[in-house]
Amino acid sequence: MTPTPSAGSDAAGPLTPTDHRAFAFLGQVNGSLRRSLCTLARHGVAVRRDTPERARLLLDTVRPWPLYKGGQFLFDLMEWEDLMVDGDPPPVLPTERIVSAATFPVQWLAAATSDAPAAARAVPGQRTAAALDLPLRLLATSARTAFLGAAQDLTDLLGTPAPRTPMDEDTPAHVAEAPELPPLEAGFYLYEDIVLGALTVLGPLLSDHAPAEETPSEEPPAEDASSA
Repeated sequence: MTPTPSAGSDAAGPLTPTDHRAFAFLGQVNGSLRRSLCTLARHGVAVRRDTPERARLLLDTVRPWPLYKGGQFLFDLMEWEDLMVDGDPPPVLPTERIVSAATFPVQWLAAATSDAPAAARAVPGQRTAAALDLPLRLLATSARTAFLGAAQDLTDLLGTPAPRTPMDEDTPAHVAEAPELPPLEAGFYLYEDIVLGALTVLGPLLSDHAPAEETPSEEPPAEDASSA
């Protein structure tokens, strides 16, 4: 029979320093995910509390969609509710960080779902490569290096927030942090609150990529000349 290790053996443990650093990184990922989900849910609680009719219409619109149903399945399968409500509530994540993190995925989805013919859609870097007569592989390598550098610079910038100035008053509404958000409400509405929060925080970003024919006109309808 294999001997059971004693409780004291865990102190010295077989884990290496690399193991501990790996777990520290994964713990950071879990913490960031928890903070993001809780922040979105609190935005959703605010929408459900302050504009209940809008909240109902938003949810009625997205409930039939596979993305909504798939998100509900993953939310339950991964037990994210337990992650969110375990422990003290995390600090609110600034909305500009959520928008920034979602910008590239939304742009990718917009390009992937465009109705334009494949031949008419420009491949990122295609025009630059043709103009400079560079191999696409070299261009991709350079672009990847530049992207990683920009991502690191953005991470450093977001990690050290600057003090607010009078110019910050002109910050767009979709990146301005709400002064107060209601507390998280665990239970039946938790996933719905996350969806409401995501639609609220990311709504301006999503609307920027809406097809032109799907965008309602802001102009009043023209009057019929025959009725004059």
